[in-house]
Amino acid sequence: MHLKDAIKLRRSIRSFQNSDVSSDVIEHILSLAIEAPSAGNLQPWRIIILSKKEDKKEVAKIAYNQNFITQAPYTIIIAADTKKCMSVYGVRGRDLYSIQDTSALIENILLIATDCGLGTCWVGAFDEKALAEFLDLPDGIRPVAIIPIGYPAENPPNRGRTPLRDILTWF
Repeated sequence: MHLKDAIKLRRSIRSFQNSDVSSDVIEHILSLAIEAPSAGNLQPWRIIILSKKEDKKEVAKIAYNQNFITQAPYTIIIAADTKKCMSVYGVRGRDLYSIQDTSALIENILLIATDCGLGTCWVGAFDEKALAEFLDLPDGIRPVAIIPIGYPAENPPNRGRTPLRDILTWF
């Protein structure tokens, strides 16, 4: 698949087939995804993979009962090492660069998963403190996204985009 096709085909998937996904495929996706750019090449991301049903149920509760998370064979949690970014870039590194960097990683995961025939959903609605406590994350490691990943059981339509002419300003 060409990159432009993955970009056009990617959708937020909230229904997954009851099919296993090889851990090798997940590692393949992640090994490519970590090629994402990051400020100062600090690569401040942390990746946690959940496969146990009980853990995914707890994460779904923490994500305001988004129970589709439990359907996917894996749930990937992306967290940012805010202290790492702060040590080089100060408050801007902690509050902005760490989020930008992990967002670049997340988008890579979504696109590579699409290329591999898998579905994902970028879940940002969750109780950050509760998720950090559940995962026993150390101080300074901030959860940024929850990504259920598996074979899609749906094919949502393209929801359209705002025309470029409506959001573009040439200066």
